[in-house]
Amino acid sequence: MSIKYGLGWAGLVVAALVTGVLSVKPVIGLTMDRLAIQAGAWRTNVATGSAEANPYERAAVAVAGLYALSREETLYYTAFTDSDGRALDGRCEYRLAGRPLPSRWWSLTLYGADHYLVANPANVFSRHANNLEFDADGSFTVPVSAQPQARNWLPAPAQGAFSITARLYNPDPAVFADLAAVPLPTIARGTCR
Repeated sequence: MSIKYGLGWAGLVVAALVTGVLSVKPVIGLTMDRLAIQAGAWRTNVATGSAEANPYERAAVAVAGLYALSREETLYYTAFTDSDGRALDGRCEYRLAGRPLPSRWWSLTLYGADHYLVANPANVFSRHANNLEFDADGSFTVPVSAQPQARNWLPAPAQGAFSITARLYNPDPAVFADLAAVPLPTIARGTCR
């Protein structure tokens, strides 16, 4: 009888562990969605890099924003969709258009569905304030596609989902007044194959 009792507890512990592991990802996703602030196609979360973040928020940041700096040092905005709300897809071409972001320095970095940089033959992973060619009016355009482009190209995967993260390093103090009003680039979808 004691053997049966012992196996029952072991089974219960295993079931609890499996349930816990399987429930983590949906709970983290819901937690981050609940706290997200939308700015066009882009979204940010005040918990990213915050000492006040709860354990679920910290877990979400560890999964998708490893080594996030504090909000005062860097604000992170991520786009998983274009400006029309369609998921970013490596089979399509995109055009990011905007002006310099309100911060001391900024970057636009592309990540694959696994939240890692996408390998590409050009070894270009990010466009930023120092490696972009700007138009005469101070604006910029960044083509995003798997196929090489002539100017300011940001390589995307040949297929599958991806995201783009805008980082604002030492953001202007006015940014914190309304995180949903930050002038981030538009993301227009072009042709798809």
